[in-house]
Amino acid sequence: MEHPVPFAMDEAFQAVLQGEDELGVVIRAHIHLEANLLELLEHLLVSPKHAEKMSLDYAQRVHLAVALGLHSQYESPLLALGTLRNAFAHRPGTKLTKDRIDNLYSCLSSDMKQIVQNAHQNARKKRPEVKVAPFGKLKPRDQFILIAIALRALLQVAIRDAKASQ
Repeated sequence: MEHPVPFAMDEAFQAVLQGEDELGVVIRAHIHLEANLLELLEHLLVSPKHAEKMSLDYAQRVHLAVALGLHSQYESPLLALGTLRNAFAHRPGTKLTKDRIDNLYSCLSSDMKQIVQNAHQNARKKRPEVKVAPFGKLKPRDQFILIAIALRALLQVAIRDAKASQ
């Protein structure tokens, strides 16, 4: 899958996430991605104000975005992110475990996995003086941050494309 713009680390978003504990990382990432999803829907819908009256939840917004043209490969990871957010929001003591991150990562298409891997490799090359483990050996929190950055970048490309086709 070719992307019209190269994937770049969203340093501001990454900085916001780096300063959080696991709960904060998941909740804050979800807030930002949901805001991107809402912005995308504003550009895909003919009358976004009517959709606001529907009081759609996050999963319904994801399904609507896919129905309106968001690539279907984004559906599964976005829904998995929502499920992960719900676990943190409704069950005290929830942790970012290897199993949870493996589940989220498994929802990514092979193209999306490659984007995450490339982003990690590029970050490692930028700072060769810092010893950074390969992606598979990173802490679950750090893997989550990379996945969230990739999902946000892909949504931003979708927003840009939707704006261009208006």
